[in-house]
Amino acid sequence: MHDLSPSGRLHLPSPSRRTLLRGIGGAAVLGAGIPLLSACGGGSTSSDPKTVSLGSNASDAVPKKAFAEIYAAFKKQSGIAVDVNTKDHNTFQEQINSYLQGTPDDVFNWFAGYRMQFFAAKGLATSIDDVWGKIGDNFPDAMKKLSKGADGKYYFVPLYTYPWALFYRKSVFEQHGYTVPTTWDELVALCKQMKKDGLTPIAFG
Repeated sequence: MHDLSPSGRLHLPSPSRRTLLRGIGGAAVLGAGIPLLSACGGGSTSSDPKTVSLGSNASDAVPKKAFAEIYAAFKKQSGIAVDVNTKDHNTFQEQINSYLQGTPDDVFNWFAGYRMQFFAAKGLATSIDDVWGKIGDNFPDAMKKLSKGADGKYYFVPLYTYPWALFYRKSVFEQHGYTVPTTWDELVALCKQMKKDGLTPIAFG
């Protein structure tokens, strides 16, 4: 998922790793994900050029099975096997920093936006601009932006997406004369007004 670090250290991914990312990008044409696949820095952890290793946090049965089907289809199409190293989600997330500074897999699951950019800036992943040169037409501009580091280079391929939703109490909106926002700017304006009215705009249960 990462590339050229601020220190100028360039991590070159293996051809099989890039082939995997291109294949995943093609499979992701229907979705532009938040969790993602990224290429790690350094050489392949596999001694077999026909195998690419993948660090995964998809430990729940349903997503694990879905990803396995993607990897199987990729192997059938490319001849390259995917050796999946699955850790439970929380352990993977808690150990990601030490994992990337040790001997990480060739490709790994992580998250878009600032969470990706943090590790990209540390030079702990490899840029995959060449991959995006082939799959870029499959994604909207917003997803392309979320796939870039602060240096403007691409570091990951979105694999799937999911919605975020805000629930609201109709009686409070009626009491204060609020209108349900339909754009980001309207949401920000509403939140500011709520704060003026002594309300906390957004809270988690």
